[in-house]
Amino acid sequence: MRATLQNWINDADNVRHLHFFSIAQTPIDLARVTNRPEDYYISLVGELFRSLDAPGVSRSDWAQLGNAFLQFSAETSDEQLTQRGIAREEATLYAAASFYFGDYPASACLAMRRGGPPQEVHSLRAACYDFLARPGMLQSPMAIDVRESLRTGDLHRIEQRLAMARLAEHRALQEGPSPWIAAKLLHRLLASFSRSHLRAVLPDGYSEFWQGLVASLIDRQPSTWEFFPSQIDAIRGGLLTSEESYSLQMPTGAGKTTLCETLLYWHLKRAPHEVAILLVPYRSLASELRATLVRRLNAVGIASRCAYGGTVPSGDEVHALENVQAVVATPEALSGLLGADPDFARRISLVICDEGHLLDGDGRGIGLELLLARLKARQERRTRFVFMSAIVPNIEQINAWLGGTNQTVVRSDYRPANAEFAVLRPAGNGVRMEIRLEMHPHEVERKFPVDGFLDRRDFLYLNPTTGRWNTYPFRSIKTQAIATARKVLPMGATAIFAANKRGAQGAIGIAEALVGQLQIPLPLPKPIDFARLDTLQKSIAYLEREYGAEWIGATALRHGIVLHHGDIPQETREVLEGLARTQDVKLVICTSTMAEGVNLPIRTLVLYSVQRRSSGGQVQNMLARDIKNLVGRAGRAGANTKGLVICANPEQWELLEPVALQGAGEAVQGSLRKLIEDLTAFLIRENLALSNELLEYNLIAHPLIDGVDATLIELLSDEIGEAEFLAMAEELATQTFAAQQLPPAPAANLRAIFALRAGWLVALRGAGKIGWARDTGARARLIDSVEAGLLPRLASWAVEVNPQSEELRLALLEWAWMLPEFREAVKQSFHLDEQVDVETEKARFFEVVRLWLTGMPFHDIAQSVGLPIDDLLGVFTHGITFSLQTLIEQGISLLEKRLAHDGVDLADGARHFPEHLRFGVPNAAARLLATGGLRHRHASTQLGIALQERPVLNHAQVKADALASLRVHPDPWRILLGELVYQNTLVDLSSP
Repeated sequence: MRATLQNWINDADNVRHLHFFSIAQTPIDLARVTNRPEDYYISLVGELFRSLDAPGVSRSDWAQLGNAFLQFSAETSDEQLTQRGIAREEATLYAAASFYFGDYPASACLAMRRGGPPQEVHSLRAACYDFLARPGMLQSPMAIDVRESLRTGDLHRIEQRLAMARLAEHRALQEGPSPWIAAKLLHRLLASFSRSHLRAVLPDGYSEFWQGLVASLIDRQPSTWEFFPSQIDAIRGGLLTSEESYSLQMPTGAGKTTLCETLLYWHLKRAPHEVAILLVPYRSLASELRATLVRRLNAVGIASRCAYGGTVPSGDEVHALENVQAVVATPEALSGLLGADPDFARRISLVICDEGHLLDGDGRGIGLELLLARLKARQERRTRFVFMSAIVPNIEQINAWLGGTNQTVVRSDYRPANAEFAVLRPAGNGVRMEIRLEMHPHEVERKFPVDGFLDRRDFLYLNPTTGRWNTYPFRSIKTQAIATARKVLPMGATAIFAANKRGAQGAIGIAEALVGQLQIPLPLPKPIDFARLDTLQKSIAYLEREYGAEWIGATALRHGIVLHHGDIPQETREVLEGLARTQDVKLVICTSTMAEGVNLPIRTLVLYSVQRRSSGGQVQNMLARDIKNLVGRAGRAGANTKGLVICANPEQWELLEPVALQGAGEAVQGSLRKLIEDLTAFLIRENLALSNELLEYNLIAHPLIDGVDATLIELLSDEIGEAEFLAMAEELATQTFAAQQLPPAPAANLRAIFALRAGWLVALRGAGKIGWARDTGARARLIDSVEAGLLPRLASWAVEVNPQSEELRLALLEWAWMLPEFREAVKQSFHLDEQVDVETEKARFFEVVRLWLTGMPFHDIAQSVGLPIDDLLGVFTHGITFSLQTLIEQGISLLEKRLAHDGVDLADGARHFPEHLRFGVPNAAARLLATGGLRHRHASTQLGIALQERPVLNHAQVKADALASLRVHPDPWRILLGELVYQNTLVDLSSP
């Protein structure tokens, strides 16, 4: 782009920000923008048509043109446009066309939809509108023809339309400039489309094979007719047609989900008896994909389901696995499925690993690496891997580990909506202090300041008590970050990120400070003014019932703010994410939970801090790759044409600048490697030898030995001898990613650990117990504890017992309390200092579990046990949701195997206890409703109580009875459940 026009665009962007931020005075050096907008517009038009025939125009330049035109079409009044002879529909078309020529079809659609369709449906402008905006009901015959040709795979018809558009451009030269402009743009749009449309990119794309997928993509809103450049690179790079393992490095939002859908369709339509797995790291992402990807795959005839409940799969997750083709699962859930159904495991031929950088994720990273090694080492069939991440610089190394080559790595820097960067720069002191917003601080040619972004006027208010004007203190970074988020709200949905959850500098502290600031009548935008109040009221009532009106999450929502962090239960997170996704709420305060795969339409991301503080006060910088993943959430395809990332603390800009400059970031080495290196150093320092006892005694090693055990158990058949198995185990150790990186001494220790666990498993086989762990997916090291510690706690486990009985509950809890790993988890959940004995909280924890099982809301539980609600949520999330639930479900599954060994059947009440614990429900009907798909615990509990006198038959009958009750008595149920839960439950019960 020409330097003079670049400067003009920068100045116009500056003026635009001044307008958005309600800064009345325009600097004198920007007068040319405000005084000569028509000249600026003509320059943009000239650049557009010059670029059409210029080689090598960058996507960035096209995006700048699109956004510059969009400023005229969307942010200028009709009167101003008329005075300057600019037609809004023309500016809108130029904006959308610029985005499309730059390979930003989602932004083109968004821009075009901001203008209405031309009245003449047969005009060239109408064809351009329909082609770019993709409305639900096309009017233009040309656009309808193109869409249907794409649907049916009529290559000739699409080529015919392109030729007709080329001819129309030549003819329009005789008619005048306006028809020629529309004809030329339409011709060039179709020319670009001919190279990127779905069937032009897919292998043998015009065949009937693709009918289901193409129709599914076309029929969505907005309709998808073409692939993004990142997706094209992967497909043309052989992702579909090759049998080799691949690794993809694609930025957040670059279309990974659609690419996965395409790959799953290709793979499973060609091999319908095989199984493909999409591994996702978090339950939140699995839940989101259940409502999108899984539903779409089922609609095109690919039997799909989600599994993300626990390490021991639920009945629904293992039911009829022989008919399942695709599974979206967390690593823990997949491990359980592999053990539960060996035939299912043998059918797995494709594993897609999303967010693969989480190999570095502490204990979970160890489990993920060993799971991939387990799948990689299977003898019965070769597994193809597709490893995906936005932020792994050494992706070639990981690809080689998974069996790929240098030719099967695809890198892309394409983002459908680019992110811009800015930093706050305070200047002056006292009442003269102001905060400047420095835009593009890392780009010399685009850098410019927004002076007076925040100053004393933004914090000046009339004190209602004294009648005097006061200034709200605004020297702190926190106050400036909050004010920044408020000030940018007119631009669109905004998020404030905090690296910590708790404390004054955490997300909770920011929410409290923002709520406090909103009590003062400052002249800053209020989040509630940007929220949809009718929708909001339902969610506010839901939060108040669950957590109490005084909970900061409920208080924040009453002010139009979503508070989102990892201690909030999954059910509620989905409600809050829904509010942000539909933009019923425009301001979000979040931790990294919002960056972990959840797709939300965030326009501006305010980074309060990219440094984490430990409980002891130590400061740790976030990794560049984690920051990169985070800022990728600013600007979402189809929601924004660009995003903005604001660094609130100028002293932390040095941590953000490498990300803004597209630096590579830190290499992924894997948590397993780090653990082995630390273990080796510990053994040398303490002069100790490796042993199974040492490994099981050290809690930090548990993820390692559990993963190794699960990997080896699958290989330990009855026929294999001990020596052969030990050799196989050591060989398997060399298949890990860690083994390819470790120096000799730690690598030898890794092999020794595999050999030690193999020897222990052989002994377990000799005792006839290896099948207990293999069939349940439970941790093999728990077997002795179940036999010695859990089995004797009831006189008879065969006698029927109510899952709510104190005898059963205490037997299981006391057994779990015996385990050091569980006591440590509870200690951490209460945030106890190292010197504090966790026994001081045992009675309170047991009481929390009891109340949870009754279906009591969190607010009431917190009051009953004397804990602040946020502290209770921490105990629930870290002590119950994963630690206790995992132990109980594995303990019960192993106990059932142990009893079966003696010819004894485990009582149904005990067998179902893990599901009662997982869902927090009081009776069988409530349990069946919860396991059958009701998203709200309160609905399962209350409906279960209402139906408890009826005979409990099965899921279908209980759901039918519950649905009938809701429909026959809607008013009482609305009052009891609240409108949000009532409506969602009707949907859940009506779903098959």
